[in-house]
Amino acid sequence: MSNVIITGETGSVTISRPCKNVLRENLLFKRSLLDRSIFKKNWPFLFSVFLVFTDLFYLNLSFYTAFYLRFPGYDGLHNYFYPWILANILFIPGSVCFGLYRGIFKASLEKQKSQIGRLTFYTGIFLMSYLYITKSAYCSRSVILIFLMSMYVILELNHSILFKINRFLVKKGLGSKKTLIIGTDDSASRFAEQLKDIYGDFYKVVGFVKNNQLKDAPDIEQDIIGMFKEVNPLIISMNIEQVFIVSDSMDISKYVSVRRACEKHHVNLKMVSPHIRSLMKKRKIKDVTGVPLITDEGRTRYLFVQRLCKRLLDLSILALGSIVIVPVCLVTAALIKLTSKGPVFFKQKRALYKGGPEFDVYKFRSMCVDADNMKKDLLKENETNGALFKMKNDPRITPVGHIIRKLSLDEFPQFINVLKGEMSVVGPRPLPVNDYKMIKNTDKLCFDWYKKRGQAVPGITGLWQISGRSELSFEEMCLLDLYYIENQSVFFDLEIMFDTACVMVMGSGAY
Repeated sequence: MSNVIITGETGSVTISRPCKNVLRENLLFKRSLLDRSIFKKNWPFLFSVFLVFTDLFYLNLSFYTAFYLRFPGYDGLHNYFYPWILANILFIPGSVCFGLYRGIFKASLEKQKSQIGRLTFYTGIFLMSYLYITKSAYCSRSVILIFLMSMYVILELNHSILFKINRFLVKKGLGSKKTLIIGTDDSASRFAEQLKDIYGDFYKVVGFVKNNQLKDAPDIEQDIIGMFKEVNPLIISMNIEQVFIVSDSMDISKYVSVRRACEKHHVNLKMVSPHIRSLMKKRKIKDVTGVPLITDEGRTRYLFVQRLCKRLLDLSILALGSIVIVPVCLVTAALIKLTSKGPVFFKQKRALYKGGPEFDVYKFRSMCVDADNMKKDLLKENETNGALFKMKNDPRITPVGHIIRKLSLDEFPQFINVLKGEMSVVGPRPLPVNDYKMIKNTDKLCFDWYKKRGQAVPGITGLWQISGRSELSFEEMCLLDLYYIENQSVFFDLEIMFDTACVMVMGSGAY
């Protein structure tokens, strides 16, 4: 057995080969501990908490600044106690509704500024409404206006500074994820550029793995580090924390060995379409949209509690919203009955995926009675793909139907489904069972992955509805649903509900 001689200032020491291997393993183990340290692992959470507390501090600083700018030297701050309390009370629920802190660690500065602007605007509406209702003679409206301007400027400045500090620390390795990309063609190259462009160094790409015989992209040839069957040793040697599969076909069955390797080492694995750039830039998207191929064991442990909270939220919305829902439904039903022949309600079999559990979905009738028979002749006019049938100028829609569809009032009877427990207020949209016949598995698109939508409870509204609705393709709708399922929470539901109300008023993307 050969030995290794180490020479130092005090002499030389002979170490056997087995000892050398032990030293190397200890060194790799320590490096692994450093890479996976508790501080690094929890840095995104710590950063988010720090940002919340600094924002609260600067919110109150803005209020004091506004008062003393308007009344320097005047000791009358106690007159603004209730507006000050209201501003603090509104801050947290307002931040939740706008999703200001959800995914803040990776969110771009532009998205943060947009959300701060919306939060400031609605805070101003509530404060001015409070002053108008109370008719307080001791509170100057100019103080509130100065407070709102100060609030926006100071919060934006705080986020800008912390954003740059965070990006610097991430560049040094704090909170970043060592990332492997499966794919070496132009699609993989473009995806790597998108990661860098949108998320900076949060995903640190350490190399590309070849997964087919397609021509390699010239700009990443030097970064190809192996074949996809070699993923297991690559994950170990390079301490990989995230793997992305870039696939045009989106065929999950091709990558069983990759999935098993990632499951073994608890590495997050996601399959992405090369055509998701527009989705990744949407305001509600704070991470990469794609098909998660590894189940998060941590989420499954509290899935029951999560669903219980979601059900309680649904029932609370029904109880509080019935004051508005019931009168609107009565007026809508009367208009439908008076302006067209046929029943007020429309019942249809729907499911989340082909072959999935079916149930009856209730809607206000917005089309003529023989709409289903006419649909066969209109299939060639379909303006989207997959299991979606959409026409901007659908001749089957009645005059009242155009209005209630624009305002999404036709969906209100689905609160019956929510009451029965068949649906939730927020969730993936169930589609007509017959429409799934339009899905075709071709060489370019394999829609087996869309069945993952069945992991959630169907919803009246969802991420799809507030991100473009009828303007999105079937594939984009499914990817948004999978992103929602992966990031589902009560706070995310509240955020989607708030935006749904805005979309309903504006009628955005509906036809």
